[in-house]
Amino acid sequence: MLEEILRKLKCGQLQMTPRITVNGKSLCPKECNVTYAKATGTAHLAMRHADFEDDLYLTVHGTDLTARRVFRNTSRRTQKLNELVVEFKGITFGKPPKDDFFYHNENPRIYEVMSFPVDYRRSAADAKDTGFDFVAGNRWADPGVSGDLIGASIYQPFPAILLSNYQTRRGLVHGTLSQKCCYHCYLVAHEGAAVKLTAFSRFKDIDALTMAPGRIVTDEWYLGTTECTDDLDHLFDGYTSVLRKSLPPMYGSTAVNRHSLVWGSWNDGIFRKISEEMLLQEARHLKAHFPMVEWLQMDDGYAVNLSPAHGLGVPYEGEKGIDRRKFPNGIRHFTDEIRRIGLKPAIWIGGFCPKYTPIFQEHPEWFLNYDYRVTDSAPLDPSIPEAREYMLRALDTLLLEFGFDGVKQDFWSYGFEDSHDLYNGPHDHSGYEYRDWWLKEFRRRLPAYAHFQAGCDIAMGNPFLGEFYTNYRYGIDIGAGKWDNVKTNFLWGVACFATHTGDLCVPNSDAIGLFPGLNDTEAMFCLNYCLVTHSMVEIAGRLSQAAPSPRLSALKKAICCPNNGADVFLARYDYRDHQHCLPEILYFNTPFFALKASGDGVPLKTVGLFNAEDEDRKIRLAPKDLKLPNGKYTITDVWTGETFAFSRERAFPVAAHGSRLLAVNHADGQQLLDADLGAFDVRSERHGKSLRISIRARYRQDEARLLFALPPKKATIALDGKPLDFRRQGNAIHFALPRPGTLMLELNG
Repeated sequence: MLEEILRKLKCGQLQMTPRITVNGKSLCPKECNVTYAKATGTAHLAMRHADFEDDLYLTVHGTDLTARRVFRNTSRRTQKLNELVVEFKGITFGKPPKDDFFYHNENPRIYEVMSFPVDYRRSAADAKDTGFDFVAGNRWADPGVSGDLIGASIYQPFPAILLSNYQTRRGLVHGTLSQKCCYHCYLVAHEGAAVKLTAFSRFKDIDALTMAPGRIVTDEWYLGTTECTDDLDHLFDGYTSVLRKSLPPMYGSTAVNRHSLVWGSWNDGIFRKISEEMLLQEARHLKAHFPMVEWLQMDDGYAVNLSPAHGLGVPYEGEKGIDRRKFPNGIRHFTDEIRRIGLKPAIWIGGFCPKYTPIFQEHPEWFLNYDYRVTDSAPLDPSIPEAREYMLRALDTLLLEFGFDGVKQDFWSYGFEDSHDLYNGPHDHSGYEYRDWWLKEFRRRLPAYAHFQAGCDIAMGNPFLGEFYTNYRYGIDIGAGKWDNVKTNFLWGVACFATHTGDLCVPNSDAIGLFPGLNDTEAMFCLNYCLVTHSMVEIAGRLSQAAPSPRLSALKKAICCPNNGADVFLARYDYRDHQHCLPEILYFNTPFFALKASGDGVPLKTVGLFNAEDEDRKIRLAPKDLKLPNGKYTITDVWTGETFAFSRERAFPVAAHGSRLLAVNHADGQQLLDADLGAFDVRSERHGKSLRISIRARYRQDEARLLFALPPKKATIALDGKPLDFRRQGNAIHFALPRPGTLMLELNG
């Protein structure tokens, strides 16, 4: 019966073997009864041990199946459960086994490679700390992070694995459907000509879960096939479709970080050089000149003890913990002033406490030993009751007493996401169970509209974070001027965007600003990348003092219409090609200046071309790459205004470390090619050289511009039915937009 169910996956003669590991010993069930309910398509494996009941329910959905495993301690004594295990043997794809591979988005995070052959042993032993190695680039394969176990890192990866063969489009996907207690990690290896996938259900931060009599552990997962293993955009479509049905309501799906920005005080060279006076100055400037910014986020630098990063331990020091030279009136006065200006205040909270601070010196027993990665700081240990009590008091101070409505929680995940045995207290709760407790405590103290950001350890697209967070940082800081960080973020981001789960939790590419450490070409690369990937959550820099900077106008245009978390797609990219690990073409299906668009008189696509290499290149692009039917189109360079015919493939020169942002329109008649304003939606009706456009504008704008394919010889503009003054200049119309509202444009010729 099980063999018949598994054959529906069409990936060989699959065999499934469940087992458990208790007290360090691997056990198979003494008896296993299998029943099948045809009406529901569910098979029930009732597995019995001397001290446990282990029930596995498999439900078939076409060529996919979902599993729910319920494990109970039926003995009268406490037991230690190390793991639940399922082995899948006999996996084949009808192609030479030497070309079997696996993909997990932990691969690019740690190894800077998308896919690995099945028998490749991921290890830091062959790490090379020189250059970017496409074959075995291991710069990020730190000891304790890398290893044979796939998905066991602390980087909160997208919780699914793909097995396939380089010569086929068929593949097998295993993915997590619940993270209330367990996480999944994997081993893959060949047995003869077939692949064996071993899926482990383990517990974060402990080597075994102490189960009292009657304790139940529930685990849920997905197993299914895909016919799209050549397309990174669609690898996990089947899995995510099922996952969405089992997820709880997502804070990450709300509009909090989707269509507005957060100004943060860390990047663009500010770092810890903050004060109440400086922050209030920026807040006033932002309110007056950046209407899309809703939040002001005070980053690290408010504590007396500054280096290394210090946040969660600050309340332990009481009034002495805050630097009164920077905040002479106290933090509550500062947050009240931010609200009076018209912005919402958010705070950076670091989870590490430096070892020289009072809290660590007086209570070292409250902390995890995290020296294997960090030696001068330590995270609090949530398995210690007294540490948990302090953590809650700290939240009361930082959020309720200080009056912050948003949080960037940085350096937070070590006591909840590490896969080593770290807890010093009782092991009766897993790291994920404490993660659930901790993030719920944040949510109890935050308003429903709160901006809540997950920082380091850097998350890699785990959609379960959206149950609490509104956005997640997936990359390292890019504002300090290090090109290599930009290039690394580019690769890591692609792995996150390709899951197409930005609607569940917004991916955050780090703060965009003026990038003083990058040259003009590299700064524009960052700007175009954040724009085209819909990941512009944060903005940075002393913008009140940036007026002379020529980069300021480009920044203002780029942020005119944040649409964070919206889908972005890859073109001409084979993630399985180790020699070309970075994509060159990303695009989305609307104008960059509007959330929605309709009619054939506006841009159909927005395209980013990216050359992350050290030499100039030409990047080739054809309409079919953008899923456009055969026809005549034009391409407009958003930054230069140049237009090009685009009916067949053409090559676009792109400088080293450079990029281009392009808008694609129909080629016939009058067209709106570009706009320097932000719109909820744009609707167009076109008749030859005549064009009627409705634009629902999001913000006031001192200088708005609309660029057309043809010079608008006759034009009228009205805002909410009232005529608006404008001036024509070549193919463009310029005007001031005094407030949000609906623009109506009539153009002839």
